[in-house]
Amino acid sequence: MVLYRLADDPKSPGGLLPPSSRFNRDSVVSSSGSSILSFDPDSKYPSGFATPNGLIVPSHAQGTMRGLVPYPYDPTFDDSEPMDDEDRLHDPLGKGGFRGERSSFPWRGVLNVGVLVGLILALLCLFVFYPVLSFYRDLKRNELIDANIRINGTGQAPVLFQMPEPIDTETPSEARSRTGFDGKEYELVFSDEFNTPGRSFYPGDDPFWEAADLWYGATGDIEWYDPQQVTTRDGALVITMDSTATGTAGNHGLDYRSGMLQTWNKFCFTTGYIEVSATFPGPDQQTTGYWPGAWTMGNLARPGYSATTDGMWPYTYDSCDVGTFPNQTNPDGQTPAAALHSDASRSRYNFELSWLSGQRLSSCSCPGSDHPGPSVTRGRGAPEIDIFEAEKDKDFATGHVVSQSAQFAPFTHDYLYSNDTGQWTNFDSTRTRANTYRGSAVQQSVSGLTRTPSDMFQGSGANFKTFGFEYWSDMNNREDGYINWQVDGERSHRVLATAVGPDQGDGGSGVGQRLIPEEPMSIVLNLGISPNWQPINLASMMFPAELKIDYVRVYQRKGQTNTGCNPKEYPTQDYINNHLQAYSDVNMTTWTWPKPKNSLVCFFWCSGAKRVTHFSAPCSMRVDVS
Repeated sequence: MVLYRLADDPKSPGGLLPPSSRFNRDSVVSSSGSSILSFDPDSKYPSGFATPNGLIVPSHAQGTMRGLVPYPYDPTFDDSEPMDDEDRLHDPLGKGGFRGERSSFPWRGVLNVGVLVGLILALLCLFVFYPVLSFYRDLKRNELIDANIRINGTGQAPVLFQMPEPIDTETPSEARSRTGFDGKEYELVFSDEFNTPGRSFYPGDDPFWEAADLWYGATGDIEWYDPQQVTTRDGALVITMDSTATGTAGNHGLDYRSGMLQTWNKFCFTTGYIEVSATFPGPDQQTTGYWPGAWTMGNLARPGYSATTDGMWPYTYDSCDVGTFPNQTNPDGQTPAAALHSDASRSRYNFELSWLSGQRLSSCSCPGSDHPGPSVTRGRGAPEIDIFEAEKDKDFATGHVVSQSAQFAPFTHDYLYSNDTGQWTNFDSTRTRANTYRGSAVQQSVSGLTRTPSDMFQGSGANFKTFGFEYWSDMNNREDGYINWQVDGERSHRVLATAVGPDQGDGGSGVGQRLIPEEPMSIVLNLGISPNWQPINLASMMFPAELKIDYVRVYQRKGQTNTGCNPKEYPTQDYINNHLQAYSDVNMTTWTWPKPKNSLVCFFWCSGAKRVTHFSAPCSMRVDVS
């Protein structure tokens, strides 16, 4: 066999050297004459090569040759030598042990495959199995801190003393969510467990609550509300009522002293579920005279400050019609007939339907009016929804009831609400009934009365029972609104938005749809006493009397949190700040600022006398002809 190699460059000292013979032989002529090159078995690489004319050029003369140089090669020569280790790797018949031994198990291949499989499994564990395991392992914790920007990924939370948290840290984890009466998931947005003893609620002492210092004259109360009557003890809020008979009351010339706690302009919520756990004052369920209450009111009115409720309470109205006028009568004072007389009204109101001063912030307000917004065409007010107001049952010899109601203005004729197709529902007739009181000249009420357990009174068990209401309103779908009340964990009754719909046509008061409240609502807790609520039977009462609240919790639909007293759609802050005197002076009883003009009525001044004229055009289109 003839092979070729490159000839060495004679000028390069580092060139390739030709294969050398073991015996340094220059050339050998075949004895048989069949080959021009020597294939002597003692030489693996002959030292000479043949020229094109058949001459053998010795190796010492090869330095002068250029290009490819042929040389003879015998393949059988390598087979006669011992096998190198590398040769075993290329042996197709080898079984391939660790060193390529024949008839051996292929450990090297198995090891290679095993390493690859292990590497793949490691990558899967790192990038697939471990993240999935971590997700499910931390799922419970992540759900608890979901959307809480003050807790990091490891569950750590800073202690921010300057930033009060609306959710009490001592609220049990199982109480931080609920399934609503509407079947939807609700999450906790505010809570107070009142577990810290000796809390003070004087102005500025608490970030969410403030105790009132006033006489609540609007309902003819005979107690003074004093901040010292409100504190915390034994894991509960305690509102104490004292009497002059105990020698501890008598301040401000009144016989009783008690407490009222509010979240006005500090914490408000719009839609949701509020629950209060309470015990009632008195020796037993036969006690008659106290007026314990837990209720909510729109933030544009401050409870106890009469100037702020003037023309605001209990309006929840966004129509521009006769319902916005004083007394719900047209400017002529003669219509509608339903407003002039109502058999359901009272003699002290001359059996007139309404004595309200008119909706101060109606949707009829003229452009440029003193109005909180977001526009002058948005009707605003201060609606009220009650969690409970407790009293002795007037229809039965024994037992107590709670009145759970919503107050509305303006009013339908005779204060009637619709109930043709279940707009008002009683969920348990064995303990709940419709309240026969539907309103008076200052409010319309949709209310139910529910009997209370007998073991929840101060002198007979003092066991805490829950009360609450769940409500929904949507300014874009107002017909979907509703209010659901509950007592002792069970639904009592429900009112739908359609129950307080328009009252048009013959015999109607001419008003439009009243709204399930869309205003931001603040919370009020109080213990009052008034002959306007129920007869006062001192023999059935005890002093000091205590209304205890174990907790207050507010929930809202998951992902639809709407808390705060100044929401974009129903702002209150600027309006309150611009009329701060009314919201801070309890002795101011009427609104002294100019009220917005009603676009249905223009006022002209003729020779110094005010004349009222009824128009259908907006105020901006009218011309003063005086």
